[in-house]
Amino acid sequence: MVSIKGFQIRHKLFLVFVLSNILLIVSMWQVFQWSFDRGFVTYATERDRDFLQQMANRTANLYIYYDDWYFLVQESRLEKEWQQAKLENIRDLIPPPSTPNLDLIYPSQYYRQRFLLFSKDKQPLIGDIKFADAETHAVMVDEQLVGYVGLRSMRALVQDQTLRFVRQQGEAFLLISAFMLTIAALLTWPLAQWLSRPICTVRQATKRLSAGEFETRIKIKGSDELADLGRDFNHLASTLEHMRDARKKWVADTAHELRTPVAILRGEIEAMQDGIIKVSDNSLASLQQEAVHIARLIDDLNQLSMHDMGSLSYCMEDASLNDILEQTVSSMQLPYDEAGIELELVIAKKAPIMINGDDDRLHQLFANLMNNTLKYTNAPGKLTVTLTREGKKAVVLLEDTPPGVSDEDIKHIFEQFFRVENSRNRATGGRGLGLAICTNIVDGHQGSITAYHSPYGGLGIRVEFPLN
Repeated sequence: MVSIKGFQIRHKLFLVFVLSNILLIVSMWQVFQWSFDRGFVTYATERDRDFLQQMANRTANLYIYYDDWYFLVQESRLEKEWQQAKLENIRDLIPPPSTPNLDLIYPSQYYRQRFLLFSKDKQPLIGDIKFADAETHAVMVDEQLVGYVGLRSMRALVQDQTLRFVRQQGEAFLLISAFMLTIAALLTWPLAQWLSRPICTVRQATKRLSAGEFETRIKIKGSDELADLGRDFNHLASTLEHMRDARKKWVADTAHELRTPVAILRGEIEAMQDGIIKVSDNSLASLQQEAVHIARLIDDLNQLSMHDMGSLSYCMEDASLNDILEQTVSSMQLPYDEAGIELELVIAKKAPIMINGDDDRLHQLFANLMNNTLKYTNAPGKLTVTLTREGKKAVVLLEDTPPGVSDEDIKHIFEQFFRVENSRNRATGGRGLGLAICTNIVDGHQGSITAYHSPYGGLGIRVEFPLN
């Protein structure tokens, strides 16, 4: 026996189907009872009214002949005494009394037991039913009221005699209902199992997924809500699998990026210890450079992790992109001149373009993007920075000269530790984190950043921000 708390969904579906059928059967039974009672009794009452008029006419003719009701009352009394004597002496054959006048009144023997007679004052003469409780019709003689004929209520008759038939029909109905309910239950159980099978499949797949089997997938059949649930599960599994692979790659790339400067630093220190390299200002400067490289890498990783955890702080206020770009270009002018690369800022409109942002983070964003061009653009070259307004967005374009980026690589340049293995060389010591940090800063400002092929033959970066 399954406890209530341990009910599985197939058990609940089965109970829902069975209880629904029981409720339907009970409702049909109640409607049947109500319909029979109302329909049959109403029909019989309408028929009684037609017969009452015939009975009233026949009774009036008898009243005209006898000029009194005594003859009917006497015949009714004799008939009643005969019925009582017959009950008391059931073994004796007692002939019935002669009641010719009563026999003339009834349209059929069926009405004999129901016949009532009232005086013109509505007092019962035949029968012990109150006038108000009977179906009556006035008896008129020469347009004068002489009494009333009536019939016992049809409802009382139905309750006394016809309910046996109703009971029999009800019992037959219940037997048929029980048989149909059994068939429905036998059909409902496999149906409940069939409906719950996709959910059980998702449950088992979820257990495998929680155990780390991210390659788990569900076969999708149909297009209903359960099929949608299966598709959502497969999408979740695919996302988790991608995140696992990305985490593994991130750990491997981090270890690789840290290993190189640490190995260089360790090698130079050991060389100094062995006397191969003399301790001098140049050798110490080399050690410091590697230490600075490691510190920058750790700082970049820290920024990325803080953004992922949502703890990277932004001081949001009204910021002018015109001023920020002008300051950034001015600060980058000297290294660009030394590298033989031209740096040009183009602002379509002199009116300030205001956004809600963090001045320091935005300066970091554009400095990283310009540093990326500085590292990977051949001299002589050029970087054009353009600021425009497009509808409700501020757009910043950074377009440089060759070398460019392949169609395959351009899809991945914003990923962590990704660096293009072509003429945009890595000898400058790029860590592959600058563009990933840029993506995080742009996301923090509810903007977007995309890469494309520059019309000048190099790389193009498009940054969009919502305007105030």
